Amino acid sequence: MRLFRKLSGLALAVASMAGVAGVSCAWAASPEVPDPNYKNLRYTDDFSHPDPNKAPDIWDKFKYVPLASSMFGKTYISFGGELRERFESYINPNFGIKAPTDSAYLLHRLQLHADLHLNDYVRAFVQFEDMDRLGKRGVTSTTDIDRGDISQGFVDLRLPTPLGNAPTFRVGREELLFGFQRLIAVREGPNTRRSFDGYRISDKWGDATIDYFAVRPVNNLVGAFDDNASKSQKLTGVYITVPAGPVMKADLYHMDYQNDTAKFRGLSGQELRETFGARLFGKYEGFDWNLEGAKQTGTFRSSDIKAHMLAGIVGYRFNALPWTPRVALEANYASGDDSHATSIGTFNAMYPRLPYFAELSLLVPTNVKDVRPVLEFNPRNDVAVVLGYDMMWRASTTDGLYGSGLIQYTGTASPKVTGAYIGTEISADVRWQVDQHLQLGAIATEIRVGPAATQALGKDVSFFVGYAKYKF
Repeated sequence: MRLFRKLSGLALAVASMAGVAGVSCAWAASPEVPDPNYKNLRYTDDFSHPDPNKAPDIWDKFKYVPLASSMFGKTYISFGGELRERFESYINPNFGIKAPTDSAYLLHRLQLHADLHLNDYVRAFVQFEDMDRLGKRGVTSTTDIDRGDISQGFVDLRLPTPLGNAPTFRVGREELLFGFQRLIAVREGPNTRRSFDGYRISDKWGDATIDYFAVRPVNNLVGAFDDNASKSQKLTGVYITVPAGPVMKADLYHMDYQNDTAKFRGLSGQELRETFGARLFGKYEGFDWNLEGAKQTGTFRSSDIKAHMLAGIVGYRFNALPWTPRVALEANYASGDDSHATSIGTFNAMYPRLPYFAELSLLVPTNVKDVRPVLEFNPRNDVAVVLGYDMMWRASTTDGLYGSGLIQYTGTASPKVTGAYIGTEISADVRWQVDQHLQLGAIATEIRVGPAATQALGKDVSFFVGYAKYKF
């Protein structure tokens, strides 16, 4: 508990120094201090209409560079990037299962992009990245090192129509993010973010949006310019967002997923999985909510797949109180496999955000259920602090624990492992948006493991992160 106490003290110290001004909303498991200029998906940055009231900035001359103008619109280019240095330290990574007792390392991320708008109908976006790790992690990771590659590169075509809003056809490599990132996410925590090769068609009808996509995930390889699209996995789907009242919206989606090298019950084979899901989200006065459910059907080898997921966050922010505290209750349920059944019950979140539970990336939403009370407060509008207490169980005691890539931790599905309780995760997370470019953060998490881990020789886990991220 020493690590947790240290960061809790740090969070309170930062809060005390920061004062009582302002509010900031963070709905995710970790706090997000919003910035109006630089988005999570950098291709959504828009500098085409410079704000005359914005204070001058050193990067302004690179954000909107006019090149020409014609009857088809303006030609301009925008440049940007990100530099992130992130220190991570583990005690018992991977629950200490076939892993070293501790590790400490520095993750380096550099991204540079150019966004060229030829006119109102043609656009090209390219992003270069360089990732490295100093120090040894001690366990296998495919997201630490990528020595120079194209993380995104696509072309947009918008064909004018008499109906007003023109659909956008995109082809190439891009990052995808839908909804609350429970199933398709950019994977911000690890060093290398996730991208996909394929195409996407997007359109907007009033306040409703629709996306159709057919993509393959990109394999991140260590060498320069050697990343390639997976030949064994592909994903197609439709994702729709529509208004559901004056204070609420709804997501509706259907996805087809194929993995030719899937592994379940100790066997390898082709996995064909359909996901049907919906999400309701919104806010009213001090309340916010985010409720989602999904059902999966399909086949693995000769077995049927029957799996499901439920997730929800309900919170209330006391806007009239100093530091605008927010209390929330988060809960997840992702089904596990019953080894005695003929069908496969393991829910596959496919490409979820990492980290998923608080800031620790040990578990994905597969064969797990949890309840997490959360306290958040904002000492000022550029500081966010979140304290969480997560209680986690296995959804099925005949299925194991799963990490990134749906890789099962060794021994956790053994008949000798009968316990359901995974453990208690205590977390403290503080982030300071120093200015529009620089964000500093520190996170500490400890897991006190229960029988579901200890019976597989798992141990308590401590995790610390300190990072600096500069966007331009």
